[in-house]
Order: sequence, then C-alpha cells, then structure tokens
Amino acid sequence: MPLWAATRSGRTVRGAVLALLTVALAVLAHSGTEPAVPDPAVTVVGFLLTWRVGWGLAARQISRRRLIGLVVAAQGCLHLAFAMASPPGRHPGAGTGMGHIVAHHPESVPGPAGVDLLHGGPRVLGLHLLAAVCLAWWLAAGERLLWRAGRRAATATRRIVRRVRRRLAAPPRPVIDPRPTWSHFSRAGAQRLVLLRYAVARRGPPRAQAL
Repeated sequence: MPLWAATRSGRTVRGAVLALLTVALAVLAHSGTEPAVPDPAVTVVGFLLTWRVGWGLAARQISRRRLIGLVVAAQGCLHLAFAMASPPGRHPGAGTGMGHIVAHHPESVPGPAGVDLLHGGPRVLGLHLLAAVCLAWWLAAGERLLWRAGRRAATATRRIVRRVRRRLAAPPRPVIDPRPTWSHFSRAGAQRLVLLRYAVARRGPPRAQAL
C-alpha cells in the first residue's frame, strides 16, 4: 500500500509547494534589491521548471541535502533569468561600459550586455543564500513530518484491514440456548427408565451373615 506522499497526487502537491515557495523567495529577493517587478513570463516558466524537478524528486522522501541544493540552484537560476529579462533602462549603468558601472556601483558585478548580476553586493547575496538554506531546512522538516504521519496512517490502516479480514474469515459460532427443552427432558427420562427396568428395590435391615 503506497503512501499518499508517493502517489501522483501527493507528488504533484509537494512539487507545487516546493516550487511556489522557491519562486516566491526569488521574487521577493529580486524585488528587494531592484525597484522593477520580475517578468511574469519568466516567473511562470521558473515555477513550472522548479515544479517539474520537484515532482521527479518527490517519488520518495527528499533529503535535506537535495532540498538545499535544489533551492539554492533555483535561486541562482531565477536571479539570472530575472536580471536577463529586465529592460536595459532599469539596470543602473546599463548600456555603458564596465568602468561606468563599477564607478557608480562598486559592489555590483556586471554581466554580459551590462546586466547587473550582483546588485546589492556580497551582503545581500549572503542574506539571500541564508534565506534559501532556511527555506530548504524548513521544507526538509515538513517532508519528515509528512512521511512520518503517512507511515503511521498506513500502519493503522493495515491493522484495521487485518482485523476485519479475520472476523470475516472466522466461521460463525453455534448459538447454544441455555434453557432446557422438552426433548432434553424426554431423552433423559427414557434413559432413566431403561436403567430402572432391571433394578430391584429391597428394603429392610441387612441380613446377618452366618459365622
């Protein structure tokens, strides 16, 4: 009997929760460092890709290491996709040389075509990484509790099914009426008469035996 978490519906729900929280963290982190809202199309594509990877891993209980790697990798990919999809005018120093970007934003790391890959500096990157690890840790705790509850529910269901099968397979016990019937008295009286037929009743004192 498979657990609900390993079924198709369970994997779909778990993958959706993983993708939703991962993409939401990436959107919040990107919106906190830049005034521009991430492209909705990129957000939807990132959600679907993250959900597909999570659905594949959800065939069994996802370990903490895999969750940390998946969440951190998804954050990096989504951040890069958001930065590449943003219009050039919204990036500080976009369209100019690297020296102009570094001069105005020394903590930024420019990418191809003037895309700012590290807007906010190492401090913001460290906070984002810490948030991703905390999210993965929380998801791992939820996975552990979900699978533990599923195993307990499956064990209780098996016990109930075994008891029901035993009761259905057991033969019905005969019902014994404790009250005596007329046939019982008639059979007992007939046996008593047969025994008394050959009995001789003699009353009186016993005879003295000759010496």
